Amino acid sequence: MTTWQSRLRHQQGGLPWPLTLLIVLVLLLLGLFTLLLFTPAGAIGMVLERTGSDVRLLSPAGRIHRGSGQVLLGTGDLGRLTWQFEPGRLLRGQLGYRFQLEAPLHQARARATVSPRRIVVEAIEGELDEAGLRNLLAPYDISPAGSLSLTAGRFEVQRDRLIEVHGDAHWTGGFVRYFLGDQGWTAEFPPLDARLRLVQEQPVLVVFDPAGEELLDATLGLDGWAHLRLRYRFVALAGFPWPDAPPPDTILIELSEQVF
Repeated sequence: MTTWQSRLRHQQGGLPWPLTLLIVLVLLLLGLFTLLLFTPAGAIGMVLERTGSDVRLLSPAGRIHRGSGQVLLGTGDLGRLTWQFEPGRLLRGQLGYRFQLEAPLHQARARATVSPRRIVVEAIEGELDEAGLRNLLAPYDISPAGSLSLTAGRFEVQRDRLIEVHGDAHWTGGFVRYFLGDQGWTAEFPPLDARLRLVQEQPVLVVFDPAGEELLDATLGLDGWAHLRLRYRFVALAGFPWPDAPPPDTILIELSEQVF
């Protein structure tokens, strides 16, 4: 059999496999794009309800590719979430979205990318004003002044494993009123910075004074327990210096609480 006859029989038997694969991929992308364009945003709320998630989406508007909804976490209202699909990421086999959360006491923005092997949320930025900060710390009988800002936030999950956590925060400082031993106290703090990183597969938050020295650290364990450690440097900054002071990095208080 001649070469051209062999090629002719191969072509009569079907399309070449690279072309077939390309057609299948194009059809899948078109199907997914159509789904994103025409599926109403309410479908997201239905999925959250059926999975039993603590997060709920109320008053959805728009569609999956661009929409908004009121986000509730348990009984708490987190604000109005808007999202926008980034179609260019489909060409790389990824789903990409931009998010923005708006509420009277806080705002936040982020970008999320989902692929078969990983989930990345990056470019996380946010602001929490004084009233929002007080609401956050009210369960601990702490009432601070000032506002909190978050920048350079990012986390990445690969195959159900957290492989990166990153974030920087800044508090503008001011007077803080708190209760200790059923007695109220007030202290004035300078502006403070915080850094969130992944240490031995556990997120660790460290708070620094203006000189860059550690005041406290909080670790979130894989078992759902958060562990807080306060150094003497923080105790002195809070207005309780000791006559015979220990080294500034001495751990004076350790607290643990189960958060999930």
